Amino acid sequence: MTLFSIAFIFVGSICFSLGFLHLLIFLRRRDLLVDLVFSCMAFAIAFSSFLEIWAFKTDTLGAYLPLLKGVLVVQCVLWICFAWFVHYFTHWEKLWPPVLITTLYTLALIINLFSPAGILFQEITELTPYSMPSEEIIYLASGPANSFRIIADLAWLILLVYTVVAYIDFGKKGNARKAVVIGTTSFLCLGLGYLHGTLIDLGLADPPYLGSFLFLPLSLVMSYSLAGDVVKASRLSREIINAELRWRNLLENVQLIVLGIDQEKNISYVNPFFLELTGYEKGEIIKQPFINYIPEKDRKTMSTRLEKVLGGEASIMNERQLSVVTRTGELREILWSNVLVSANGTSPAGTLSIGRDINEQVLAEAGRDQAIRDLELLKQRLEEENISLKKMMQADHGFKEIIGKSNGLLYVLSKVQQVAQTDSTVLILGETGTGKELVAQAIHRESSRADKPFIRLNCAAIPADLVESELFGHEAGAFTNAINLRRGKFELAEGGTIFLDEISEMPLETQAKLLNVLQEKELERVGGSTTIPLDARVISATNRDLGNEVAEGRFRADLYYRLNVYPITIPPLRKRKEDIPLLLKHFIAAFNKKFGKNVEDVPPVIMDTLMQYDWPGNIREFQNILERAVITCTGPGLHLPEELRAVRNNNVNNSTAVDSDEILPLVDIERQHIFRALQKTDWQVSGLNGAARLLKMNPSTLRSRIKKLGLKKS
Repeated sequence: MTLFSIAFIFVGSICFSLGFLHLLIFLRRRDLLVDLVFSCMAFAIAFSSFLEIWAFKTDTLGAYLPLLKGVLVVQCVLWICFAWFVHYFTHWEKLWPPVLITTLYTLALIINLFSPAGILFQEITELTPYSMPSEEIIYLASGPANSFRIIADLAWLILLVYTVVAYIDFGKKGNARKAVVIGTTSFLCLGLGYLHGTLIDLGLADPPYLGSFLFLPLSLVMSYSLAGDVVKASRLSREIINAELRWRNLLENVQLIVLGIDQEKNISYVNPFFLELTGYEKGEIIKQPFINYIPEKDRKTMSTRLEKVLGGEASIMNERQLSVVTRTGELREILWSNVLVSANGTSPAGTLSIGRDINEQVLAEAGRDQAIRDLELLKQRLEEENISLKKMMQADHGFKEIIGKSNGLLYVLSKVQQVAQTDSTVLILGETGTGKELVAQAIHRESSRADKPFIRLNCAAIPADLVESELFGHEAGAFTNAINLRRGKFELAEGGTIFLDEISEMPLETQAKLLNVLQEKELERVGGSTTIPLDARVISATNRDLGNEVAEGRFRADLYYRLNVYPITIPPLRKRKEDIPLLLKHFIAAFNKKFGKNVEDVPPVIMDTLMQYDWPGNIREFQNILERAVITCTGPGLHLPEELRAVRNNNVNNSTAVDSDEILPLVDIERQHIFRALQKTDWQVSGLNGAARLLKMNPSTLRSRIKKLGLKKS
């Protein structure tokens, strides 16, 4: 026998022995599918080695071709088994890679059987003899390649990638050592085998192909790993037996009820504590229906429930209180916890129920029922007596940016909650600095559009000729400098909310187009002809009386009625002075953090000054005054800046009646008279409640006199 034959027989014999060993392991442990596929793989390597000896020694084409096809069939089976070995060994969750590899190699196997020259060759032109270093002669086929060979090559590449990915994932799951050893060995053997075959095809290496020899170390490493798992499993089995003995000893001595219920709903196990508690003998309990030991009123429900649980139709009952009937007929209240027991890891075989005797606890709790009912009545009475407090707490928690608890503010927030969940148009009215934008943002946040854009546009801050472009957008070339297409604020607010601040400052021409957009729910960009559907909620705000603006002809009546669907009027700070302490605390804390200060003490005289001042600039003025005060403070005490005292003194002087003995110039008397009228009307010049009507003057004339006399709100 030649050295070449001895080497192949050696490899085949070892692989055959490994395959037989792991086949025996599988027959003992049918759940170890990885041993089965490894056994098939080892047998395939062995048969491939034996067939290669025969094929390489054959010098006639007629005898060589069947042997070559047989070798290729066995190798296809080998690669299929290898793919499934990787799947079972690494516990890879995805099934499609081995299925795909199996499909491709099966297709290659079929093509190999039915092609005249097999999967490798289109036809075999000749057998070429090669002389081995041992002076042995072997024969290899040559000829044009079969075009279907790409199927086997593709399957091999997929197998290579799949092996790498599967072993990396296997290592990440806590099996790093196995993944490195088996994965590296697999990759090296496959890689070296592929490299050697390529070098033979390129004429850079001499035959024969050493794939079988490369599989020998891989098979040995795999077998060692699998055998180690079997030994480990045997050791774990012994540990499980010992653990079972410890658990049984615990169940026999624990001061808890333990019952085992089998698939037929009969009691299969009972511990001594249950017998001691109920007075039964073990022979009276075992193999008896469980429902015989619970109250009759619960038996039908429990029987149905057990059937569903043991049939897999319902989940197990946990922490359930159920009475048990003792031998003397007494009812014991038991709190049960249940565990589902499986025979083969899938189908339920019964339940293990662990119970705690809570009979004394139940009796004690029954004595507290009346006290609990009394507490519930008291709680209900307190809730009814504190409706206003609840509303204030709701305002604090629901609108964190809006500080206050005055009735006027709570009324505003209640209106916000009413309208927020609708898509109605809202008009927010209030003096400058009262927080109209905060209310608009609160409506948006409380609405179903909260996750959509909130777009703000100050109509007073945009030149009149650009308002339309800002609102509706423009097409490229619509006007000078309109180089690119621009989306307007309405388009940007699609699905969300658009807030039009200072709506009274919008030009009349733009008002007409805005009215059309609100009515038709669509718009056209400036310079465009395409109609764009619109879905944006409109919230507008103004510090003017739009009714007066309509009367003066500066605002369209139809647009006013369209915007004034749900008006909300925000009270000025002078009408909600009870909020000043809360605002003071909020702003001082914010400015302390911002400027690194530690202002905490607010002297009573300063608080009186803040409470007496009318705050014509409202919250914005209040915030600015406090910011200046905190900046200038050097200690923990708050000191107001001189500006507040000067403004307050000026306000007092202007509003104080002149001494009857003092003769003032006529212009000063006119200034004071107009100033009083403006104060009385909250500086509203025109309209039914305006100063002009009170003074019986033309509004334009009054505005001219105000400007000439230098009167300013603050």
